[in-house]
Amino acid sequence: MRRYTVFVLALLVAGTAQAKRGEDVVKMTESEPVAAQVDRVKAALNSESYSEISQDDKGRVQQALGRIQQKMEGHTLSSELSPEDRTAVFNDQELVNTVMTKAKEDSRLVCRRERSTGSNMQQSVCTTVAQRRRATDNGRALLNEHQQFNNLNPGK
Repeated sequence: MRRYTVFVLALLVAGTAQAKRGEDVVKMTESEPVAAQVDRVKAALNSESYSEISQDDKGRVQQALGRIQQKMEGHTLSSELSPEDRTAVFNDQELVNTVMTKAKEDSRLVCRRERSTGSNMQQSVCTTVAQRRRATDNGRALLNEHQQFNNLNPGK
């Protein structure tokens, strides 16, 4: 029993270390110069790490970055702003952080080993979280549509 417990704990520690190795989400903070953060976010928007961001969300982030740049004109840190402007910049930073975190999670690549029909040979199938969610939703919608169609014509 003790060996089993040690083995499970070792696997958990290894899994945690593996999970922490990934790239961090692009976040905007108050401690860094805002211009550098805005440039980093703009570069990340077009990177592979955020490939699943929707056009609406990308537009919202770009508008928020524009408002931040407008408020920060002539200033380096957000602590140099008036309280009203600092609040507006903080709210826009939170919007950017929220959208970028969600996009990063949706763009995460998940690989599974699957067997093709009629074959024992496994192959890796890698999809993003957003692609898997869309496939699941489409499958559910198709089944519901098929079920409703059969309820309308029960004799067939």
